[in-house]
Amino acid sequence: MGVNIHILAEERYRVIRDLLTTHGQVLANDLVARFGVSEDTVRRDLRELARAGACRRVYGGAVAAAPDLGPVGVRATIAPAVKARLAAEAVKLLVPGQFVFIDAGSTNIAIARALPPGMELTVATNALGVASVLADNPDVKLIVLGGAFEASTGACLGADTVRAIDGLSGDLTFLGACALDASAGVTAFDPDDAEAKRAMVRNSRSVAVAAIADKLATAAPYRVAPMTAVAHLVTEASVPDTMTAEIEARGAIVHRA
Repeated sequence: MGVNIHILAEERYRVIRDLLTTHGQVLANDLVARFGVSEDTVRRDLRELARAGACRRVYGGAVAAAPDLGPVGVRATIAPAVKARLAAEAVKLLVPGQFVFIDAGSTNIAIARALPPGMELTVATNALGVASVLADNPDVKLIVLGGAFEASTGACLGADTVRAIDGLSGDLTFLGACALDASAGVTAFDPDDAEAKRAMVRNSRSVAVAAIADKLATAAPYRVAPMTAVAHLVTEASVPDTMTAEIEARGAIVHRA
């Protein structure tokens, strides 16, 4: 009696989906051992799941696909108390007198709100939400990075924005991350957003990311920076050490809020 390869493949897909839900990532070698199949079969399984949007392939395996939670106005309503705690921890990285890039994102808007009173900073941002928060802050010299406004990201993007960023030099960037993983690095959903983020990374001496737990061990389509480019990750206290160990191994200091 022949083996029904299709059924076996569907069962493997189910197990891989479950592992991604539970752990956020899978390793190809582990799947080979678990299923008793060849590396080519596992690679084909991951390729099919990636095509279906269930994961993003990374070196040595795959990570869960980051959920696109919609425009910044919608994302601002998700876990606001958690983001406020992350922001309060993130601003501890600041030193008076610094030149800081604050990227787009609902958590970065919370960081703008959490800036310590009396701390003089120069802040450059392409995010209108961040600029709105800082417009009345007497301690902040605000630089709004122009360009074509994109409502879904709440940011100015495009060639003009990138040129404006390239004309500046920052001490620290608070980088917005649609998704973050030790292997995949920081990734984004929008190619123009990813390009602006890359410009901030290359024009800053240090990079920090504040990210809720749901963004860890996930990946989005457009690469921004490898994990080695991130000096600081601020995340929730509930995130298990096993999820941050590989990130720390790549040089980032993990701060828990």
